[in-house]
Amino acid sequence: MLHIRSATADDAATIRRVVRGARLDPTQLHWQNFLIAEVDGRLAGMGQVRQHRGCQELGSMVTLRPYRGRGVAGSLIAALEARAGRPLYLFCPAHRRTFYEQFGYRVVGWRDLPPALRLKYLLPALLRLAGLRVLAMMKA
Repeated sequence: MLHIRSATADDAATIRRVVRGARLDPTQLHWQNFLIAEVDGRLAGMGQVRQHRGCQELGSMVTLRPYRGRGVAGSLIAALEARAGRPLYLFCPAHRRTFYEQFGYRVVGWRDLPPALRLKYLLPALLRLAGLRVLAMMKA
């Protein structure tokens, strides 16, 4: 059975380990911003809403491999969105675009981003030089 809960201080080390292991943005990993998904008492996934000046970002979304395709990410997204304001932004690899579109996110460009996220948008632009395409998305 899937259970979503707020992270606690005891989850801080696990959050850092899982997010870094998934090669996601390792900044602003404040456990207070995270929700944890558990299936039958075992860690299944996690995500957070990062607070930026004047906006929020859905981030650090990880579903552990054994639990993928079982609705864990969708449940986490719904729970995180319920805690967040709008618009809500995210950055994701281009191949995840359709996944986030099913939740109402749309691709946006640099001009559509609030100032607090524009610098973050430029870093993925550099990654494109290495063959990795990252998209900025928004849900109004």
